[in-house]
Amino acid sequence: MDDVKAIFLDMDGTLLHENNQVSLYTKEVIDQLRTQGYKVFLATGRSHDEIHFLVPEHFEVDGIISSNGTLGHTLDGVLFKHTLSQAQVLELVQRAKANGIYYEVFPFEGNRIVLNEDRQWVEAMIEGETPPNNVSESEWLSRKDALNGKINWQDEFSGDGYSKIYLFASDYDRISDFRKQLQQDQDTLRISVSNSSRYNAETMAYGIDKGSGIKEMIEHFGIEQHETLVIGDSDNDRAMFNFGHYTVAMKNARPEVQALAKDITSLTNEEDGAAKYLAQNLLGEK
Repeated sequence: MDDVKAIFLDMDGTLLHENNQVSLYTKEVIDQLRTQGYKVFLATGRSHDEIHFLVPEHFEVDGIISSNGTLGHTLDGVLFKHTLSQAQVLELVQRAKANGIYYEVFPFEGNRIVLNEDRQWVEAMIEGETPPNNVSESEWLSRKDALNGKINWQDEFSGDGYSKIYLFASDYDRISDFRKQLQQDQDTLRISVSNSSRYNAETMAYGIDKGSGIKEMIEHFGIEQHETLVIGDSDNDRAMFNFGHYTVAMKNARPEVQALAKDITSLTNEEDGAAKYLAQNLLGEK
């Protein structure tokens, strides 16, 4: 790892605990890495506007790739932005509604959007405090949190410039079949399709993913591909593993995701596995 200059970190299942928070220890390790001259970036499916709710006070990185590669920020501001059009959003929402799939449309700024006409059945899908089936606690809490003030209920979608659409169902077969159909049609729809859990799907602009986001980020900073280290845990990190040079999967990642990486952390996200891996391998912590 002697030539590593840039570190790209997923959030859900990697930095975030089940309560959707980054620990103070992880912040301190990132601070030390940056002091030592490493560039540290987040590469997440989360929207840029929600990240500050998930991290400790004074948390800082050199850049953020959000919404699965659609938006890139550095400390100087927006570096890149890749949009879904209004027509694409309307088509994808209609497909979701026809298949009974929960949806949230993410603009680049402000709250996510759901149509007023869908409010009753969308809220009914997220009833109860306990996650149904095998839905993770963090994903269920995120949906509950969204319904508690992070959704704008609107009569229509207006204008272009949407970052992604999040799609969810607690019925695995339903969301899996829907995701497969989107993947089959992605060339026609001009979208990219990913997922961060077995119970969701996310759609972004065509050809855009975390890997493309990392490429744009390192080109801006003059960093070579062989100088990158990435850590992730889920399917939407596959593109990150495909592009990154030194690849690390979390202990809590599924076996098929771990098989994509060169190394695996010895601890899970609940145990700050990513931060401790970096501290041991780059900072010399024992």
